[in-house]
Amino acid sequence: MSNNNDNRDNIESGKKNVSMVPGYKRVLALVALALIFGLIIAFLLVALFGGPESKNVFVGLAGAIVAVPILFWLLLWSAGAIFGWRTVASFDVSKEVPLSQGSPERARTSLDNTSASAYSKYGNVIVDGKIDTIVFDIGNVLTDFAYEKFIASKGYDKAMVERISKASVLSEDWVEYDKGDLTNDEIVQRFVDNDPEIEDDLRKVFANIDGIILKREKTIPWIRALKTAGYKVLYLSNFSKQALEGCPDAMAFLEETDGGILSYRDHVVKPGDEIYHLLEERYDLVPEKTVFIDDTKANIDTCLRLGWEGIVYKDFDQAQKALAAIGVKY
Repeated sequence: MSNNNDNRDNIESGKKNVSMVPGYKRVLALVALALIFGLIIAFLLVALFGGPESKNVFVGLAGAIVAVPILFWLLLWSAGAIFGWRTVASFDVSKEVPLSQGSPERARTSLDNTSASAYSKYGNVIVDGKIDTIVFDIGNVLTDFAYEKFIASKGYDKAMVERISKASVLSEDWVEYDKGDLTNDEIVQRFVDNDPEIEDDLRKVFANIDGIILKREKTIPWIRALKTAGYKVLYLSNFSKQALEGCPDAMAFLEETDGGILSYRDHVVKPGDEIYHLLEERYDLVPEKTVFIDDTKANIDTCLRLGWEGIVYKDFDQAQKALAAIGVKY
């Protein structure tokens, strides 16, 4: 009995999914199939009944059978890329890559999770839950802020790593990187003022901060899965120009998002209200439809006070469960 019920459910689900596809898309698909089918029939007829004089027609039909589907696919892909439409030619890697390993439920792809979604007239997924925008912090959420490893790579032992960190990364002056108001030399001078005895070491370590941010492999698939499910994905981070330019591999995910704010560009930082309001205005956010994921509680406290949803990030699995708890499906 259960197998029969499952089959009926699958049939009904299939009918529902087909009914949600815009009518014009079904018409275009039928026209394309009819054209390709017609070319194949003509090709077979010429092959079976054509004479020597049909050679050019035969070759032309053979080429058309190959070229027409390719050209049709390229046309759909180009339209999607230019106008932001989601078509059958869209390259959605996240549909093919499970977000995590484990149980079958955890391993479902974004294609499975959005199979019953509604679509706009352009074929894009329309989110039907409370949340429509996901905002990410960067350091220790989408990337690793690996300052201890970075300092140790300069040749320092654990005790010296701690001392250099206390004078720099863990000091109140570190935020000056993120504000973007001072030069690197001016910031390093502040570190030196915090511990003059290790001036040479501080200047050596922070001559540049290339490599202080490390890539997380799950970041891009995570962003793509959310976007495929129809969510707007933004970033909101206290972040410096030096770290952005010095860690290009770790920051490659920025191109996958819909935009965001890096504090140094606008000279405002979290947890102040101004940077949150700036993101709201710039991207037309509705606070109650926006969720912010950040590893620092003070930053989440601000977003909650402003009417956003907020998740204090601890690890990837915890963040996914927290998103699911507020209705984010992908």
